[in-house]
Amino acid sequence: MIFLKDKDSHFFLFDDICVLNQNLLIIFMKIFMETLLVTGGAGFIGSNLADALLAQGYKVLAVDNLDDFYDPEIKRKNIAAAMLHPNYTFIYSDICNIDFVEKQIPADISAIIHLAAKAGVRNSILIPDSYECYNTDSLTSSLELAVRLNIKKIIFTSSSSVYGNSVQVPFRESQLDLNPLSPYAISKLKSEQIGNNFAEKYDISFISLRLFSVYGPRLRPDLMLYKIAQCLYNGSPLKIFGNGMIKRDFTYVDDVVNGIICSMDYPAGNFEIFNIGYGCPVSIIELIALFEKNAGKKIRTEFGNAISGESDITWADNSKAKKLMDFQPKISLNEGIGCFLKWFDEYVNKNSLCAE
Repeated sequence: MIFLKDKDSHFFLFDDICVLNQNLLIIFMKIFMETLLVTGGAGFIGSNLADALLAQGYKVLAVDNLDDFYDPEIKRKNIAAAMLHPNYTFIYSDICNIDFVEKQIPADISAIIHLAAKAGVRNSILIPDSYECYNTDSLTSSLELAVRLNIKKIIFTSSSSVYGNSVQVPFRESQLDLNPLSPYAISKLKSEQIGNNFAEKYDISFISLRLFSVYGPRLRPDLMLYKIAQCLYNGSPLKIFGNGMIKRDFTYVDDVVNGIICSMDYPAGNFEIFNIGYGCPVSIIELIALFEKNAGKKIRTEFGNAISGESDITWADNSKAKKLMDFQPKISLNEGIGCFLKWFDEYVNKNSLCAE
């Protein structure tokens, strides 16, 4: 005897699942597929997450407005494969257009994974206008949508930047000396507070994942590792702001995606915070050396003035996520850089997207 139960606790009994013909089996399998809403679904992390969820049998609704912070064509390439998948639906919209988005949703949603944001710590320092407003408004829209549709779990991607230049390292979720230094970091911390308030008021589960320096395939072109790869391939000098001794806890995107998926099964109360990071910071100088080792060539560097508003170090204490969610980062920085350079060569350099 085989018992199957769907997400609404309806039971189905089969004497022998092998007697089901293929079409009937497909129908029953669809009953058990959870549908997840991913905001910012065409971006670097969102598109990698969607691919992983589809591979695990989830249905994915991805919402993205293809913001022009960087070339929207890159985002279209990010989701090109997913668009061919029968369990993937793309909604071209800003999540803040909540009435429109609600009308596009064809099925019950198990959870919202909120990645939509105006991105970039450094860019927010240089061009601060609208960062806090948009990032908090987009989260509030996701929360309001959850209330309307009776969605009981929200997973929010926060940032290690909320710790600022905390004197306590590695950073722990329980510490109170948070000092965000940039408009982007401020928007993430304020969003966590909004999520906490919503969760208590409407009895939903809000999990905030503080991500640490994510890198890997489909990386945004404004980020340091992308720029290093560019310089390797086109021979231009790499501009370093400061002396190159600031340290970052670089975390491969597959590990981050796994952390997000682990959080979906965590039986949280109303509010919970987890660090999602590899747990081993390195300096920018050390990072460049690893790129040179993997590529077998040197990078020319030029040093400029440091940019105020950036942390001296980010360093995840990931013990809470390991203990409670079984989060296990597996990709070392050296291995991850090798994978990233392979992707860069195959998909970026060959498409002439590495030009300045």
